[in-house]
Amino acid sequence: MHYDVVFAGAGCAGLSLALRILQSPALASLNILLIDQQSKQENDHTWCFWETQPGFFESIVYHRWEKAKIYTHHHQLNLSFHPFAYKMIRSVDFYRFAHDRLQHAQSQHPHRKIGWLYEPVLNIEHQQTHAIVHTTSHHIQASYVFNSLPPAFPANSYKHFLWQHFRGWFVHMHKPTFDPKSIILMDFRVPQQNATAFMYVLPTSSQDALLEYTVFSTHLLVAEAYNTCIYNYMQQHYPNITYDIIEEEQGKIPMTDFNFPSQHGPIIYLGTAGGQTKASTGYTFSFIQQHSDALIRAWEKTGKPQLSPTLHQRIYRWYDQLLLHVLQHQLYPGDQLFKILFEKNAPASVLRFLNNQSSWVEDLHIIASLPAKPFLKAFFAQL
Repeated sequence: MHYDVVFAGAGCAGLSLALRILQSPALASLNILLIDQQSKQENDHTWCFWETQPGFFESIVYHRWEKAKIYTHHHQLNLSFHPFAYKMIRSVDFYRFAHDRLQHAQSQHPHRKIGWLYEPVLNIEHQQTHAIVHTTSHHIQASYVFNSLPPAFPANSYKHFLWQHFRGWFVHMHKPTFDPKSIILMDFRVPQQNATAFMYVLPTSSQDALLEYTVFSTHLLVAEAYNTCIYNYMQQHYPNITYDIIEEEQGKIPMTDFNFPSQHGPIIYLGTAGGQTKASTGYTFSFIQQHSDALIRAWEKTGKPQLSPTLHQRIYRWYDQLLLHVLQHQLYPGDQLFKILFEKNAPASVLRFLNNQSSWVEDLHIIASLPAKPFLKAFFAQL
């Protein structure tokens, strides 16, 4: 079995790039195979990100906000994201949108192969001019394999590693409770787990919201600990209001300076496997979109989907290493650090900084606003 392009993993990263291939006249003849363990038809993720303009997936944005609050035990910050909007996409809508687009492309161009295979990937074999994907029942040869399968993190392969781990409840309150125009970006008035932890509240109506208890730490919690924290938060901040839990989600995201590979010959890495999760925040969706756009531009220009990191990208990686060091070694309280970041800088500058899109002037202003002592310790620790 031979395809021009094989996607090992058909989640957010694989589908984001596959859909862009469909829109590229230069790549219109490519035969595509997407491999995943099973068909994705459930809402297993909620992706949030900042944008100033309508993006590639604008038509399936579930909700958007332009205002936010941050709480510590002694302070409240009120933020305006303008000119950014904070957007939410539900994975069930994303998967349906992608599948429909791929099926439509196949029906419009029956000579072009666009296929799906639902089997575990056992191994991806690198050859000089191609790659071979081995599944439980098939061996597929491809000119390029885009691999977004979960990476391994060998011991001693990184200096810093935290998990961003979370559990969320989608709740429906029995009477109007929330402001659907504003989110709680971080509420640190929750158990800190000897680390950094906060509640994240995303209202989608006056009665519906996602509440997510999020922790940055080296070890995960037992399942009941997350539920207890969310339940206690509901009791404290929304007392005497009954509610239903409509859905739940749980996950973990690596926050690490592990040197993720970008490619190995005809094998190109996407998503978290390709280093598209920002180490200091865990945000991934917007970086997947930036990476997908850059791969298509390079492919159209050079005939190969190959990229090299820019100087600014390497600088952001260094910024992330410093912040990870401060958080992992608890050189400064996480709640105070994020409060200072948003309190002493224009929110739009912070969002550009967190999106790896800030100017050098903005970078310098943000760095100058942060407490010097813990970051100097982190700096010298990297030498």
